[in-house]
Amino acid sequence: MRTYILRRLALFIPVLFGISLAVFILLHMIPGDAVDLMMGIEGNPELRQQLLKQYGMDYPWYAQYWNWISGVLRGDFGVSMRTGLPVLPEIVSRFKVTLMLTVYSSVISWIIAIPLGVVAAVKRNTWVDGGARVFALIWVSVPNFALGTMLLLVLSLVFQYYPPLEYTPFFASPLGNLGSLIWPSLVLGAIMAGSVMRMTRSALLENLQQDYIRTVRAKGATERVVIGRHALKNSLLPIVTIIGMQVGSLLGGTVVTEQIFSLPGLGLYTLTGINQRDYPVVQGSILFFAFIFVIINLIVDVIYSWIDPRISYR
Repeated sequence: MRTYILRRLALFIPVLFGISLAVFILLHMIPGDAVDLMMGIEGNPELRQQLLKQYGMDYPWYAQYWNWISGVLRGDFGVSMRTGLPVLPEIVSRFKVTLMLTVYSSVISWIIAIPLGVVAAVKRNTWVDGGARVFALIWVSVPNFALGTMLLLVLSLVFQYYPPLEYTPFFASPLGNLGSLIWPSLVLGAIMAGSVMRMTRSALLENLQQDYIRTVRAKGATERVVIGRHALKNSLLPIVTIIGMQVGSLLGGTVVTEQIFSLPGLGLYTLTGINQRDYPVVQGSILFFAFIFVIINLIVDVIYSWIDPRISYR
């Protein structure tokens, strides 16, 4: 396992290098740049050339890429062209918000989806199973921006409650942090729960039909032991797979939800950078997202071997 982890960590280098190069080239292929936005309609060629030189954009693209990636290797992601602040501290600070949102959403999803998926599998083809499947289908089909907008409308128009618009750090006030994140977490958690519930149900149904389950029941084991200790444990691999994919997607895909609920997360930071053509912000954020995603994939692989010792990586 140690050799496998080290080999995977070594593969991070070419993967992240390829992503950084692709992102850099695609961004510079987009018409217009941050300098055009800075100058507006009052700009002139002399001012443009001065700004290009100030931000190092008067070099060929490959020289610009080398200047940026060499700084990244030193831990310097550059400076925002919009705010003048270093990019890496901003990414780390805003990632804390996105991370807390992901944690809350994931916990809500697991609390709802896994028990519901187990009940649906055990009560197959009953009204309980049908209701659970309808629930999952609805949440999988509804986009997060629509669900978030509807939730805000219901809270404000029906209950006269307005969610807080300021984010409270966890260590400053755990209850305040929960209050600022609970509603967007419910939105994302409900959407995640649909996929996890369907996977839990299908994986558990498949295992309940295996011969070893019949053997366990023939030995006189209770239904709780059959499901909890044997069938559900052997159904965890596909469940962990979809959970890992969802967590990775949430860490890099909460842009719309953060914007709806005014959360200063990394997704909103990246979206603002894209709108402003802020190259250092966009490049640094996407590279950070890619790093987190490959780390999540590695963690999922390690969990595989912990769940099923028969899985070995050599």
